Amino acid sequence: MKKMKRFATLAAATILAVSMVTASAISVSAAVDAATSITINDAVADKTYTAYQIFNAKTATNDITWGNGVKGDDLLTALKADTSAVKDVFADANSAADVAAIMADSTKFTEDNLIAMADIVADHVDGTGATATFAEGKYTLDVGEGYYLIVDSTNNVGADAANSRYLVNVSGATTVTPKVSKPTLDKEIYHDELDSWGDVGDNAIGDEVKFKITTTVPDTTGYETYTYTVRDDLDTGLTLNADASAFSYKYYDKNGDEITGITYVPTLTFADDSATADFTEDFNAKFDIKALLNENSNIAKIETYYSAVLNGDAKVANAANDNTNYNPNTAYLTYMNNPAQSGEGETENGKTPEVTVYDWTFTFNGTKVDGETNAPLANATFKLYKGTDEVQLVKGTAEGDVDVYRVKTAADTAEAVDIITNDKGLFRITGLNDAVEYTLKETETPSPEYNHADPVKFTLSADYDDAGSTLTTLAATGDTTTNAATIKNNKGSVLPTTGGIGTKVFYGIGGTVAVGAGVLLVAKKRMKKEEE
Repeated sequence: MKKMKRFATLAAATILAVSMVTASAISVSAAVDAATSITINDAVADKTYTAYQIFNAKTATNDITWGNGVKGDDLLTALKADTSAVKDVFADANSAADVAAIMADSTKFTEDNLIAMADIVADHVDGTGATATFAEGKYTLDVGEGYYLIVDSTNNVGADAANSRYLVNVSGATTVTPKVSKPTLDKEIYHDELDSWGDVGDNAIGDEVKFKITTTVPDTTGYETYTYTVRDDLDTGLTLNADASAFSYKYYDKNGDEITGITYVPTLTFADDSATADFTEDFNAKFDIKALLNENSNIAKIETYYSAVLNGDAKVANAANDNTNYNPNTAYLTYMNNPAQSGEGETENGKTPEVTVYDWTFTFNGTKVDGETNAPLANATFKLYKGTDEVQLVKGTAEGDVDVYRVKTAADTAEAVDIITNDKGLFRITGLNDAVEYTLKETETPSPEYNHADPVKFTLSADYDDAGSTLTTLAATGDTTTNAATIKNNKGSVLPTTGGIGTKVFYGIGGTVAVGAGVLLVAKKRMKKEEE
């Protein structure tokens, strides 16, 4: 009887270690009710829990025999032959009672032994077990007294869940409550103007876009091997910097303190994985969590940093209330979720929800007209500047009557061009950032009879919804309050403020007068000298 009590205490105390990824903590309580049943507090329907009796313990007589759920002789042989955590522990055991006695001896049997034993027992069940029924948010197993291995054999492929198995003692009504502990993934984009990470960012075409993926490390107790894989898909408007040297990693403990000196890095693959037909990866990063924890067992969180370039195929937003013209980046995690299938080459059947972040870029629209008649003017030439630096542009595909000029990237082979207005006087510049002061300067007027227009200075500003997937505001400050400007040219003798042919003529006349004055001055000096 004392041995059985020690066995019960050990099983209850070590149930955390025996529980697998979805059951990182199990609380076990035995009621005084004589009815023998196991209640599993798991509100997720359509799961399969089966209880296999390991020991048939008749507490009144202290008679311990193999239960009806295991192949006792085969199990005993396996326990004695095991080379893992129960090596040599059961070397002298010859019966179920011997095994129970060893388990009750804390000097011989540890929590690690119990974990390893659960795996061995699971390989030697005889197929006879009680299957749980689900009702009112919980599962119930009707069983007799004894020790049971509860196996979660749910096929969790693709589910945001994982399997578990654990040992419990049943003496009266017993309740177990799985506590879910599985890996998680979060994804963020760097918003450079705000110097912060979040769900949304904005950039000019050609800019580097920075991303961060944060994954947590679950309890891998009971797994022979444990891996998870970050899977990442960038939109066509983003070109991944596909080089292992462009990736970096940070590791943290459960208190959020960074752990330095970690040499482990994941295996990177820059290609689609055909095993994930519903998701096209630009890269995947496979982490061997067991190997990582062997280097430092305190690691609880991993941050993966990488970047991409916003390319010429990026979608460009032209107005507020836009929920389509963004450039998304989506990631999720696949992970091992069944300790019963743990081993080399096993499939990562678990899957976290997908997380998407959004990168935006913007347009500026110009209309060139006659200052008096508002008639459209063709053949005006402009250059765009970011601060004092000229922004290189390439000619894009016209959108209706609007000629399009896109910010040039390092990957573009086309020559940079100036903006030249068409016969509708319309043009559009795509791929601009917000919070940047741009200046649009007219370098050639539509014809010599027109004066130069004043430069247009503007700084775009954008706001988004909480998810970052809707552009709620697109405005500007400077010489315009919107992302558009009507630029007028005037005729006549009024001198413009920014140069032009009239100014050149003025300079020419002024120069002639100055030269004449110089000649007159010299003549007067000579006359004065002759008079003397």
